Amino acid sequence: MRLHYLLFLYLILGGFTFGIRGQIQSLGQNYLSVKAYDLDTNLVTPNSLPEAQQLYRYFRSVYGNKILSSVMTLGSFDEINWLKNNTGKEPAIIGLDFMHCYRGYTWYDNEHPIKDAISYWSRNGIAIFCWHWRDPSRRTETFYTRGTHFDVSKIFDVTSAEYKAMIRDIDSIASLLKILQYKGIPVLWRPLHEASGKWFWWGAKGPEPYKELYRVMFHRMVNTHGLRNLIWVWTTESDDEEWYPGDAYVDIIGRDLYKKGNHQSHIKEFNKINASHRGKKMIALSECGSIPTPDNLIKDKASWLWFMPWYGNFVRNASYNSLEFWKEVLHNEYVITLDKMPSFK
Repeated sequence: MRLHYLLFLYLILGGFTFGIRGQIQSLGQNYLSVKAYDLDTNLVTPNSLPEAQQLYRYFRSVYGNKILSSVMTLGSFDEINWLKNNTGKEPAIIGLDFMHCYRGYTWYDNEHPIKDAISYWSRNGIAIFCWHWRDPSRRTETFYTRGTHFDVSKIFDVTSAEYKAMIRDIDSIASLLKILQYKGIPVLWRPLHEASGKWFWWGAKGPEPYKELYRVMFHRMVNTHGLRNLIWVWTTESDDEEWYPGDAYVDIIGRDLYKKGNHQSHIKEFNKINASHRGKKMIALSECGSIPTPDNLIKDKASWLWFMPWYGNFVRNASYNSLEFWKEVLHNEYVITLDKMPSFK
């Protein structure tokens, strides 16, 4: 009878363990705990800049314990200053864009976003760069699929005019990022975002050309230009695993979520992404309309690394985030603002 009892206990415990493992591995389940992480300890860029390594270690140390505040800007510090003037706080991360760079605009200084990043770094702030990459052919000034016939699938043909145009643009942006490297400044680099939505030309031809472009960009920037200050952020649109460039090219996963007036934690979305990447990559709310409340994040154990509402109405309109709500969020102990950032210099 004792043998039967032990066998019964073994089967029960074994079934329980198998059940938990199955929940973690299944993308259809949302029962991952905040401890279900096996985070990569190193950046994907070999021999990364020491400051980039320090910043990445800092991210790992706060992940699941705090959330970094961020805001996207259109002009220099526009939303940063608005928040400072109205809440007394500034976000830890500033969102910047290479959208206007190297397009021959006489009214624009190509180094403008770089200067903003340098200025914020001097105060311990971090810059995250995206790139609304306008038509490389220069036939149009748009980045939207509906406005250009630029064929990203030509990335597979190194002799094509399209391939050469893409390389030219990548080299131009690399030259700007290199300025930051010379100054010992690490950056969050979030290129080719929202690809699976197919509204940008880089996603218009499906996952294979997109992944090839992402990898070509990575190797061009890292191996050809020697950029070692980048922390690579890839943006998922959910259920787009076939678009993922691979663990060797991505440090952090971003998710862009625009849900007007919804201040929930989006825990199901977080858990789904975490399960898809086996808990190896930190996950950020890389763009949003309304910000999750710190209380909801803590209650649900939704460990987004940072939040970043887009500029304009997403920051200033009460239907997305009221001023009183901003004050509550930025003064909450769970939220890291600029004044709480350590120095990585």
